[in-house]
Amino acid sequence: MNRQNSQQLDTFIRIVTPENVSFNYQLAGPFIRVMAFLIDFVIISTLIGLFGLFLMLGTSFFDSLSGYALGIWLIFIFVITWFYGGFLETCWNGQTVGKKMMRIRVLTKDGQPINSFQAVFRNILRLADLQPGLFGTVGICFVACTERFQRFGDLICGTIVITEDTDARRHELVKFKHPEVIRLSEQIPKGMVLSPSTMKALALYVSRRRMISPRRRDSIAAILVQPLAEKVRFPRNVSPDILLCAIYHASFVAVSHADTTPKNSEQNSVPQGFLPPISIED
Repeated sequence: MNRQNSQQLDTFIRIVTPENVSFNYQLAGPFIRVMAFLIDFVIISTLIGLFGLFLMLGTSFFDSLSGYALGIWLIFIFVITWFYGGFLETCWNGQTVGKKMMRIRVLTKDGQPINSFQAVFRNILRLADLQPGLFGTVGICFVACTERFQRFGDLICGTIVITEDTDARRHELVKFKHPEVIRLSEQIPKGMVLSPSTMKALALYVSRRRMISPRRRDSIAAILVQPLAEKVRFPRNVSPDILLCAIYHASFVAVSHADTTPKNSEQNSVPQGFLPPISIED
């Protein structure tokens, strides 16, 4: 393979954790980030206008507030303009209302959740990205010239912005056609009940399985298989990764196609928002 073909040709990046586990993320492009910013801008402007209207109504009933109304309004503008993004990104794990609507999220460059300092400081540095004259020329130039679409605030704070799966994909199932997975899934007892936390962990593992190198799958899967081994005697000569895929198939795919399962049954019910994207795996 020549050097040119080995270069990154899309918006996916691979981040390797200190535990030597690799994850793939899709970077959020400039257009979707601008849309999220405009949504947040409209929300901020609306809140400023509503609070100003509230103060006007208050001064009409209380004359004593007329001398303080302008100062209170200016303080409110300062706080919500500078700390709206930082506060929400701290509380909502890297998302504001606009980012949540556009399904993007801020992470550190190592793929970890951002802390409160990074959330607040990157939003304060947005003023530099909006220059000159709030046209955003600086930010656009930085996003266009950096490999990870980082604006000036992202570079200083060590953050990136990634996209997330849509709800339609998140509620689909991964279907396996590997014969060993199908065979083992048929041997799992029909009455085995998994806790909601185990179901979530199992679904998340399968959804991110393709992002993990084959050498690391068994070591990670063994951690999840160990508590399940107390309920079922699994074959010892089968890889933990294959066993988890079989348990997933029996718990999610087989249950979803069973006509006899009541719709309102809570047994082995799929946790909302934790089903991985649909795919067919060998």
